[in-house]
Amino acid sequence: MTSLAQAKSPSLQAAAVTFALEPEVGVPADFTATGMKINRVESDLKSTIILIEQGDQRMALFATPFPFDSRRPLQNAAKAILSDALDLTPAEIVLASSHDHSVPAMHIAPGPDGDPTGEANDIGQAMIDGLRRSASGLRAKLVPVTVAWGVAEEHRMTYNRRGQREDGSTYFMREEDRALLGEDFVGQIDPLAPVVLLRGKDGAAVAALALFTGHPVTAYNPEDPMAFGQWPQLATTALSEHLGGAPVAFLQGCAGDINSKFMLTGTMEQAHQMAAYLSETFIKAADAARPATDSDFVWKRATATVPLAPLPTIESLQASLAEIDAFVVRAEAGDEDTLSCVGLNFPRALSPIYRSKLVAPVRRWYAWALEQRQAGTADELPREVEMGIVAAQLGGVGIVGLPFEAFVRTGFKIRQEAPQALVLTAAYVEGAQGYIPDATAVGDLEYQAGFYRYLHGRPPYAEPGADAAADDAVAALRSLHR
Repeated sequence: MTSLAQAKSPSLQAAAVTFALEPEVGVPADFTATGMKINRVESDLKSTIILIEQGDQRMALFATPFPFDSRRPLQNAAKAILSDALDLTPAEIVLASSHDHSVPAMHIAPGPDGDPTGEANDIGQAMIDGLRRSASGLRAKLVPVTVAWGVAEEHRMTYNRRGQREDGSTYFMREEDRALLGEDFVGQIDPLAPVVLLRGKDGAAVAALALFTGHPVTAYNPEDPMAFGQWPQLATTALSEHLGGAPVAFLQGCAGDINSKFMLTGTMEQAHQMAAYLSETFIKAADAARPATDSDFVWKRATATVPLAPLPTIESLQASLAEIDAFVVRAEAGDEDTLSCVGLNFPRALSPIYRSKLVAPVRRWYAWALEQRQAGTADELPREVEMGIVAAQLGGVGIVGLPFEAFVRTGFKIRQEAPQALVLTAAYVEGAQGYIPDATAVGDLEYQAGFYRYLHGRPPYAEPGADAAADDAVAALRSLHR
């Protein structure tokens, strides 16, 4: 016989807040290889905190356009501020980035006393102040909520940017390449645009989660940096307004090989058009939302592993270094036909000198790998990489957070194999391991699949690539399923 205490779970509670930072012209830009500066500001940059609690299950989700990784101590600073303000442990804070390519470079460094917020540039200090101000008192705003969710599909915005040539080799498909395949080319995308609503007793939304899959690069060019929330911010702002002002946290999907259209060529008008499409779709999903069968919340952190392959041979590494050096000489001389190098391909929309900057870190990787081979230490390198992932179930909806740029097939695998009826497969959560290819892309050398060459000391990936991490994510979701 089930007791009343066993039958009735503690009520699910939530509180949320959105705050904005005001970037300035002239500050260093992120997502650029040459230290360029922000030359114009097209919008503020909004971040959202959602606090969710049910009994001993507690989580604060911090969703922001700024990136997280070990080289950007925003991660430690945000966790320190939020854990203090919300009476949570750092492990109960989950950080998610929209992967917006149009943000200033944020600098936050520990002080001499170990304070993770000890030193910051202007935008970093603005983030520190915004977090403290917004999180203060948020716990006092917790209210009982129920869960509802709806799904719509958006097919107009994105395309699969992993192109394949007739010889089977792959390439990074930017807009000029996509146009060669026809204006309507899309390829395999993830059109799902789910919205999860947390509703108060009066039925009004207290907060919402919204996910979509695609690099937000419609109006992005690394040689012409700007500050702009891109379509994730514009669409979630429109959804928030539709929901009466409820804060909305955006989760970026498994967009490793998915772009929004018009990369490097897009206008602000086209960027706003993409945002209008996604706004319409999010609102459609929210209006179609139906109450979940329960309002239970449970989550965990888990470990995922991805196998690593041996380094290339000495002969292969030497040949690649020679190819890179010849490419750089030609690019620095202004050769417009410097369009491919060691599996990478470059668009004419980027200058030859910028292309040469993009292969500099790749050259460092080949030099490191050659050192390992020549020193006889290559066989001592790790054979797998371990990383932390997040898995949750909220009102029957599964949520996965991956700390890398997962390809769309990895997201599909998780969603298809998990027991939940709907799974939000979010990448860019709790760190940045870079692109990790799925089983079909391991061994390719285009930008996404060959990104390990931009990471110091990272061997190539081995089969099944990120699909091994997907198996771990599915196992974690199964352990939470009720």
